[in-house]
Amino acid sequence: MKPIILLSLFGSWFASAGEIAFVTFLIILMSSVIVYSYFFYKKKQRLEHAKLMRRKYETYLLKLDFSDEELSLIHKLTTFLESDELCYHMLTNKHLFLSCVSQLKNTDKPDKVLLETIKRKLNFSTREVNGNYFSSEDLPAGMPALLILDDTKKISASIKDNSKSSLNLKLNRIIPPLREGTTLSVYFHDNQKIFTINTNVLEHREDMVTISHSLLKSQKRRAFKRSNVKLPVVIKHTDYEEIPMHSYITDLSEGGASLENPDFNFKKNERLTLFYHTDTDDGFHIRGEVLRLSAKGRIIHVKFFDRDLTIRSRIKTIVN
Repeated sequence: MKPIILLSLFGSWFASAGEIAFVTFLIILMSSVIVYSYFFYKKKQRLEHAKLMRRKYETYLLKLDFSDEELSLIHKLTTFLESDELCYHMLTNKHLFLSCVSQLKNTDKPDKVLLETIKRKLNFSTREVNGNYFSSEDLPAGMPALLILDDTKKISASIKDNSKSSLNLKLNRIIPPLREGTTLSVYFHDNQKIFTINTNVLEHREDMVTISHSLLKSQKRRAFKRSNVKLPVVIKHTDYEEIPMHSYITDLSEGGASLENPDFNFKKNERLTLFYHTDTDDGFHIRGEVLRLSAKGRIIHVKFFDRDLTIRSRIKTIVN
Protein backbone atom coordinates (compact mmCIF):
# COMPACT_ATOMS: atom_id res chain seq x y z
CA MET A 1 0.00 0.00 0.00
CA LYS A 2 1.42 3.39 -1.00
CA PRO A 3 2.02 5.88 1.82
CA ILE A 4 -0.30 8.91 1.95
CA ILE A 5 1.26 12.37 1.90
CA LEU A 6 0.46 14.24 5.16
CA LEU A 7 2.29 15.23 8.33
CA SER A 8 2.81 12.03 10.29
CA LEU A 9 3.06 11.63 14.02
CA PHE A 10 6.81 11.09 13.64
CA GLY A 11 7.59 14.38 11.89
CA SER A 12 7.54 13.03 8.34
CA TRP A 13 5.37 14.25 5.49
CA PHE A 14 4.37 10.64 4.86
CA ALA A 15 1.90 8.81 7.10
CA SER A 16 1.37 5.11 7.04
CA ALA A 17 -2.03 3.41 7.10
CA GLY A 18 -1.41 2.47 10.74
CA GLU A 19 -0.83 6.07 11.73
CA ILE A 20 -3.98 7.19 9.92
CA ALA A 21 -5.96 4.50 11.70
CA PHE A 22 -4.49 5.58 15.06
CA VAL A 23 -5.35 9.25 14.48
CA THR A 24 -8.86 8.31 13.35
CA PHE A 25 -9.27 6.23 16.50
CA LEU A 26 -8.17 9.22 18.65
CA ILE A 27 -10.64 11.53 16.90
CA ILE A 28 -13.49 9.05 17.40
CA LEU A 29 -12.51 8.53 21.04
CA MET A 30 -12.35 12.27 21.77
CA SER A 31 -15.65 12.87 19.97
CA SER A 32 -17.27 10.09 22.00
CA VAL A 33 -15.98 11.60 25.25
CA ILE A 34 -17.28 15.05 24.30
CA VAL A 35 -20.72 13.72 23.28
CA TYR A 36 -20.95 11.59 26.42
CA SER A 37 -19.95 14.55 28.61
CA TYR A 38 -22.56 16.76 26.96
CA PHE A 39 -25.41 14.30 27.45
CA PHE A 40 -24.22 13.51 30.98
CA TYR A 41 -24.28 17.24 31.79
CA LYS A 42 -27.75 17.68 30.28
CA LYS A 43 -29.05 14.68 32.22
CA LYS A 44 -27.54 15.99 35.45
CA GLN A 45 -29.06 19.42 34.76
CA ARG A 46 -32.51 17.90 34.20
CA LEU A 47 -32.25 15.87 37.42
CA GLU A 48 -31.20 18.93 39.43
CA HIS A 49 -34.04 20.93 37.92
CA ALA A 50 -36.51 18.12 38.74
CA LYS A 51 -35.29 18.07 42.37
CA LEU A 52 -35.58 21.84 42.62
CA MET A 53 -39.14 21.87 41.25
CA ARG A 54 -40.09 19.02 43.61
CA ARG A 55 -38.80 20.96 46.61
CA LYS A 56 -40.70 24.06 45.49
CA TYR A 57 -43.84 21.94 45.07
CA GLU A 58 -43.59 20.46 48.58
CA THR A 59 -42.71 23.82 50.16
CA TYR A 60 -45.64 25.51 48.46
CA LEU A 61 -48.07 22.82 49.66
CA LEU A 62 -46.95 23.41 53.26
CA LYS A 63 -47.22 27.17 52.84
CA LEU A 64 -50.87 27.02 51.77
CA ASP A 65 -51.82 24.67 54.63
CA PHE A 66 -53.95 22.17 52.69
CA SER A 67 -56.05 19.59 54.55
CA ASP A 68 -55.39 15.85 54.16
CA GLU A 69 -58.39 15.54 51.78
CA GLU A 70 -57.16 18.43 49.66
CA LEU A 71 -53.63 17.01 49.52
CA SER A 72 -54.98 13.63 48.47
CA LEU A 73 -56.91 15.20 45.58
CA ILE A 74 -53.88 17.28 44.51
CA HIS A 75 -51.67 14.16 44.45
CA LYS A 76 -54.27 12.45 42.25
CA LEU A 77 -54.10 15.37 39.81
CA THR A 78 -50.29 15.16 39.60
CA THR A 79 -50.55 11.62 38.19
CA PHE A 80 -51.78 13.14 34.92
CA LEU A 81 -48.67 15.30 34.44
CA GLU A 82 -46.04 14.45 31.85
CA SER A 83 -43.28 14.57 34.47
CA ASP A 84 -42.83 15.17 38.22
CA GLU A 85 -41.10 18.49 37.64
CA LEU A 86 -44.44 19.93 36.45
CA CYS A 87 -46.04 19.43 39.90
CA TYR A 88 -45.15 22.94 41.07
CA HIS A 89 -46.15 24.32 37.67
CA MET A 90 -49.62 22.79 38.15
CA LEU A 91 -50.07 24.77 41.38
CA THR A 92 -49.24 28.09 39.67
CA ASN A 93 -50.84 27.69 36.24
CA LYS A 94 -54.62 27.51 36.06
CA HIS A 95 -54.64 26.13 32.50
CA LEU A 96 -52.51 23.11 33.47
CA PHE A 97 -54.46 22.58 36.71
CA LEU A 98 -57.80 22.48 34.86
CA SER A 99 -56.31 20.12 32.26
CA CYS A 100 -55.46 17.63 35.04
CA VAL A 101 -58.95 18.07 36.55
CA SER A 102 -60.53 17.32 33.17
CA GLN A 103 -58.48 14.10 32.84
CA LEU A 104 -59.39 13.05 36.38
CA LYS A 105 -63.11 13.47 35.62
CA ASN A 106 -62.79 10.82 32.90
CA THR A 107 -62.09 8.17 35.53
CA ASP A 108 -63.36 9.64 38.80
CA LYS A 109 -65.82 12.18 40.21
CA PRO A 110 -63.88 14.62 42.41
CA ASP A 111 -65.73 16.49 45.12
CA LYS A 112 -66.83 19.83 43.61
CA VAL A 113 -66.65 21.73 46.91
CA LEU A 114 -63.15 20.37 47.54
CA LEU A 115 -62.04 21.43 44.05
CA GLU A 116 -63.39 24.95 44.52
CA THR A 117 -61.61 25.23 47.88
CA ILE A 118 -58.29 24.17 46.32
CA LYS A 119 -58.73 26.63 43.42
CA ARG A 120 -59.47 29.43 45.85
CA LYS A 121 -56.34 28.65 47.90
CA LEU A 122 -54.28 28.57 44.70
CA ASN A 123 -55.69 31.97 43.81
CA PHE A 124 -57.48 30.58 40.74
CA SER A 125 -60.83 32.22 39.98
CA THR A 126 -63.74 29.80 40.40
CA ARG A 127 -65.46 30.85 37.18
CA GLU A 128 -64.08 30.82 33.66
CA VAL A 129 -63.03 34.11 32.15
CA ASN A 130 -64.12 34.33 28.52
CA GLY A 131 -64.27 38.04 27.81
CA ASN A 132 -67.84 37.91 26.42
CA TYR A 133 -69.38 40.25 28.97
CA PHE A 134 -72.27 42.64 28.39
CA SER A 135 -73.15 43.74 31.93
CA SER A 136 -71.40 43.69 35.31
CA GLU A 137 -73.84 40.88 36.17
CA ASP A 138 -71.71 38.60 33.94
CA LEU A 139 -68.38 39.24 35.69
CA PRO A 140 -66.88 36.29 37.62
CA ALA A 141 -65.82 36.19 41.26
CA GLY A 142 -62.12 36.80 41.70
CA MET A 143 -61.74 39.23 38.78
CA PRO A 144 -59.36 42.14 39.65
CA ALA A 145 -60.89 45.61 39.94
CA LEU A 146 -59.78 49.20 40.44
CA LEU A 147 -62.02 51.81 42.07
CA ILE A 148 -61.50 55.40 40.89
CA LEU A 149 -62.48 57.67 43.78
CA ASP A 150 -61.07 60.84 42.19
CA ASP A 151 -58.15 61.95 40.03
CA THR A 152 -55.59 60.99 42.68
CA LYS A 153 -57.21 58.18 44.70
CA LYS A 154 -57.39 54.70 43.20
CA ILE A 155 -58.09 51.56 45.27
CA SER A 156 -57.31 48.00 44.13
CA ALA A 157 -59.97 45.38 44.76
CA SER A 158 -61.45 42.14 43.46
CA ILE A 159 -64.95 40.77 42.99
CA LYS A 160 -65.96 38.89 46.16
CA ASP A 161 -69.29 37.65 44.80
CA ASN A 162 -71.89 38.62 42.23
CA SER A 163 -75.66 38.57 42.69
CA LYS A 164 -78.52 39.66 40.46
CA SER A 165 -79.05 42.81 42.52
CA SER A 166 -75.48 43.97 43.22
CA LEU A 167 -71.75 43.36 42.99
CA ASN A 168 -69.63 42.93 46.13
CA LEU A 169 -66.01 44.11 45.95
CA LYS A 170 -63.29 43.29 48.48
CA LEU A 171 -60.82 46.15 48.85
CA ASN A 172 -57.10 45.58 49.34
CA ARG A 173 -57.16 47.97 52.29
CA ILE A 174 -59.65 49.76 54.50
CA ILE A 175 -60.57 53.29 53.36
CA PRO A 176 -62.71 56.06 54.85
CA PRO A 177 -66.46 55.30 54.60
CA LEU A 178 -68.15 55.95 51.25
CA ARG A 179 -71.65 57.39 51.48
CA GLU A 180 -74.55 55.53 49.95
CA GLY A 181 -75.20 56.86 46.43
CA THR A 182 -71.57 57.97 45.83
CA THR A 183 -70.73 57.78 42.10
CA LEU A 184 -67.76 55.61 41.14
CA SER A 185 -65.92 54.52 38.04
CA VAL A 186 -64.69 50.94 38.33
CA TYR A 187 -62.22 49.13 36.04
CA PHE A 188 -62.14 45.34 35.65
CA HIS A 189 -59.83 43.27 33.46
CA ASP A 190 -59.14 39.77 32.17
CA ASN A 191 -56.36 38.52 29.85
CA GLN A 192 -57.83 40.20 26.77
CA LYS A 193 -59.83 43.30 27.70
CA ILE A 194 -60.35 46.08 30.21
CA PHE A 195 -63.97 46.75 31.26
CA THR A 196 -65.29 49.94 32.84
CA ILE A 197 -68.57 50.85 34.50
CA ASN A 198 -70.03 53.96 36.04
CA THR A 199 -71.90 52.91 39.16
CA ASN A 200 -73.17 53.93 42.62
CA VAL A 201 -72.25 52.75 46.10
CA LEU A 202 -75.05 50.77 47.78
CA GLU A 203 -73.17 49.92 50.98
CA HIS A 204 -69.66 50.21 52.42
CA ARG A 205 -68.43 48.29 55.47
CA GLU A 206 -64.69 48.28 56.25
CA ASP A 207 -63.01 46.53 53.25
CA MET A 208 -66.27 45.50 51.51
CA VAL A 209 -68.08 47.75 49.03
CA THR A 210 -71.41 46.84 47.41
CA ILE A 211 -72.14 48.59 44.10
CA SER A 212 -75.04 48.59 41.65
CA HIS A 213 -74.87 46.79 38.29
CA SER A 214 -74.25 48.65 35.06
CA LEU A 215 -73.57 48.04 31.37
CA LEU A 216 -69.91 47.50 30.52
CA LYS A 217 -67.67 49.49 28.22
CA SER A 218 -64.68 47.50 26.99
CA GLN A 219 -61.47 48.04 25.10
CA LYS A 220 -58.86 45.60 23.79
CA ARG A 221 -56.06 45.16 26.28
CA ARG A 222 -53.52 43.15 24.29
CA ALA A 223 -51.64 44.41 21.27
CA PHE A 224 -50.76 40.82 20.33
CA LYS A 225 -52.53 37.50 20.51
CA ARG A 226 -51.63 35.69 23.74
CA SER A 227 -51.71 31.94 24.22
CA ASN A 228 -51.55 29.63 27.26
CA VAL A 229 -48.41 27.48 26.98
CA LYS A 230 -46.03 25.53 29.19
CA LEU A 231 -42.52 26.16 27.89
CA PRO A 232 -39.38 25.48 29.97
CA VAL A 233 -36.99 28.43 29.87
CA VAL A 234 -33.88 29.74 31.57
CA ILE A 235 -33.84 33.34 32.85
CA LYS A 236 -31.29 35.66 34.45
CA HIS A 237 -30.97 39.31 35.41
CA THR A 238 -29.62 41.41 32.55
CA ASP A 239 -27.80 43.99 34.66
CA TYR A 240 -25.52 41.75 36.72
CA GLU A 241 -23.88 38.34 36.66
CA GLU A 242 -25.68 35.41 38.26
CA ILE A 243 -26.38 31.75 37.74
CA PRO A 244 -29.30 31.40 35.28
CA MET A 245 -32.49 29.94 36.81
CA HIS A 246 -35.04 27.53 35.39
CA SER A 247 -38.64 28.63 34.96
CA TYR A 248 -41.75 28.00 32.85
CA ILE A 249 -43.61 30.37 30.55
CA THR A 250 -47.32 30.16 31.34
CA ASP A 251 -48.58 32.37 28.52
CA LEU A 252 -46.84 34.03 25.61
CA SER A 253 -47.32 36.70 22.96
CA GLU A 254 -45.09 38.57 20.50
CA GLY A 255 -44.92 41.49 22.93
CA GLY A 256 -44.38 39.71 26.24
CA ALA A 257 -44.92 36.71 28.46
CA SER A 258 -45.98 35.57 31.91
CA LEU A 259 -43.73 33.11 33.67
CA GLU A 260 -43.07 31.59 37.06
CA ASN A 261 -40.87 33.64 39.38
CA PRO A 262 -38.09 31.24 40.50
CA ASP A 263 -37.54 31.58 44.25
CA PHE A 264 -39.38 34.95 44.09
CA ASN A 265 -36.08 36.34 42.75
CA PHE A 266 -37.41 38.93 40.26
CA LYS A 267 -39.04 42.23 41.22
CA LYS A 268 -41.03 44.89 39.38
CA ASN A 269 -39.04 47.05 36.89
CA GLU A 270 -36.05 44.67 36.85
CA ARG A 271 -34.58 43.73 33.46
CA LEU A 272 -34.05 40.11 32.50
CA THR A 273 -32.92 37.93 29.63
CA LEU A 274 -34.93 34.88 28.70
CA PHE A 275 -33.37 31.87 26.94
CA TYR A 276 -35.57 29.32 25.15
CA HIS A 277 -34.49 26.34 23.08
CA THR A 278 -35.79 22.97 21.89
CA ASP A 279 -34.13 19.76 20.78
CA THR A 280 -34.89 20.59 17.14
CA ASP A 281 -33.24 24.01 16.84
CA ASP A 282 -30.80 26.41 18.45
CA GLY A 283 -33.55 28.38 20.17
CA PHE A 284 -33.27 32.11 20.87
CA HIS A 285 -32.86 34.61 23.68
CA ILE A 286 -34.84 37.80 24.25
CA ARG A 287 -34.59 40.69 26.70
CA GLY A 288 -37.43 42.24 28.67
CA GLU A 289 -38.59 44.09 31.78
CA VAL A 290 -40.85 42.96 34.63
CA LEU A 291 -43.98 45.12 34.41
CA ARG A 292 -45.84 43.62 37.37
CA LEU A 293 -46.22 40.55 39.60
CA SER A 294 -49.32 38.52 40.37
CA ALA A 295 -50.43 35.47 42.36
CA LYS A 296 -48.65 36.86 45.44
CA GLY A 297 -45.36 37.20 43.56
CA ARG A 298 -45.35 33.71 42.05
CA ILE A 299 -45.90 34.98 38.48
CA ILE A 300 -43.97 37.76 36.72
CA HIS A 301 -45.37 39.58 33.68
CA VAL A 302 -42.66 40.63 31.24
CA LYS A 303 -42.65 43.08 28.35
CA PHE A 304 -40.13 42.22 25.60
CA PHE A 305 -37.63 44.86 24.45
CA ASP A 306 -36.32 43.04 21.37
CA ARG A 307 -38.22 43.54 18.16
CA ASP A 308 -36.15 41.25 15.91
CA LEU A 309 -38.48 40.07 13.12
CA THR A 310 -37.03 36.53 13.17
CA ILE A 311 -37.66 36.15 16.89
CA ARG A 312 -41.15 37.63 16.65
CA SER A 313 -41.95 35.27 13.78
CA ARG A 314 -40.87 32.26 15.84
CA ILE A 315 -42.88 33.44 18.85
CA LYS A 316 -45.90 33.94 16.59
CA THR A 317 -45.51 30.34 15.38
CA ILE A 318 -45.55 29.10 18.99
CA VAL A 319 -48.56 31.23 19.92
CA ASN A 320 -50.56 30.11 16.88
